[in-house]
Amino acid sequence: MQAFRHRHLMANTLSPSQTGGTPSKRGRLLLIGGGVLVVALGVGGFVLGNIIGGSRQPAAPAAPVVPPPIFVPLDAFTVNLKSEDGDRFLHTGLSLKVADSDTQARLSQYLPEARSRILLLLSARQPADLATVEGKQKLARDIQATISQPFAAGLPPQKILDVLFTSFVVQ
Repeated sequence: MQAFRHRHLMANTLSPSQTGGTPSKRGRLLLIGGGVLVVALGVGGFVLGNIIGGSRQPAAPAAPVVPPPIFVPLDAFTVNLKSEDGDRFLHTGLSLKVADSDTQARLSQYLPEARSRILLLLSARQPADLATVEGKQKLARDIQATISQPFAAGLPPQKILDVLFTSFVVQ
């Protein structure tokens, strides 16, 4: 038993500097060192990943492709208006905004018929009908509806998106 006590006493007589510090200090140093190593590896991996895969940035959402508008300008129209107070006339220029090149081609092919339809509409108006913005907007809707009708049996209707007045004079 004395030998056991002697060994036990000798083990307790070592100074902290001989054992490398207290167990709690050594554990904290290892824990801090391990934490620094993990952070350094994480940062290094992030930087390396960005260098290697830097060209793989997420693609920005593509902006919607809006096709350019297709306008069909028409020569100016001059028509006599129905009027009770004497001779009155309308001089107007307009352009048709169409949906596709097929409609544009059909309008070009059937231009005399399209102009005739518009002239008939214009000449049936009263000067008072064309004096207000609402009257002009109604005329534009009527032109759109008339020109949208197929030019011949078996042909599709024209896709007229809008009727735009480029000049408008009532005298």
